[in-house]
Amino acid sequence: MAHTIVLSESVFSRLAQEARRAKLSPNELAEKLLAERLAADRQDWQQRFEKLLGRVHMAMSQFNSDEIETDITAAAAEMKAERRAGRRSA
Repeated sequence: MAHTIVLSESVFSRLAQEARRAKLSPNELAEKLLAERLAADRQDWQQRFEKLLGRVHMAMSQFNSDEIETDITAAAAEMKAERRAGRRSA
């Protein structure tokens, strides 16, 4: 499905000039440039996300995973007990 994007005359003129150099139509060049830009934005986001995960993993490395698992198990058991108690009193 084709869509229309409106460009100013100056931007279209530059696009047409670059398209001639690249031996492409302005439409082909515009689509190529937009696709590259959108892919770059996604890559930037992915890199920032991976850096964030690295910082989180670094911060969490000071904690013992067995202790975390024990705390999670205890919290889950506590919640189950509270739910059971709530059901009995209802």
